[in-house]
Amino acid sequence: MTSSSSIRPLNVLFVALVTLQGLFVLELTADVTLPALLVEHRSGWLLAEFLGTAVLFVDMVVRFDELHPKRKPFYLAGIAACAMGWCFQFFVHYLDSALMS
Repeated sequence: MTSSSSIRPLNVLFVALVTLQGLFVLELTADVTLPALLVEHRSGWLLAEFLGTAVLFVDMVVRFDELHPKRKPFYLAGIAACAMGWCFQFFVHYLDSALMS
């Protein structure tokens, strides 16, 4: 497997995580209604986001020196935003779940 072909799935994962973060944060902050698939399985999506963020973080640590110098800040900021967004969602989701039951 070449270097560029091994990075492509990581780029797809990165875009998917940023998209999910954007959708869930919009739902929490604006009057946006998400599809039932996303709302009914929120715990599963949170777990998937956590695993995806962990994979991207480990990838960044392992090959940080190989990243393009101009892309390093964006990659770092994107992973940090995914981690902070996940923590925010986790807190809000489980606080809401605890208060509703």
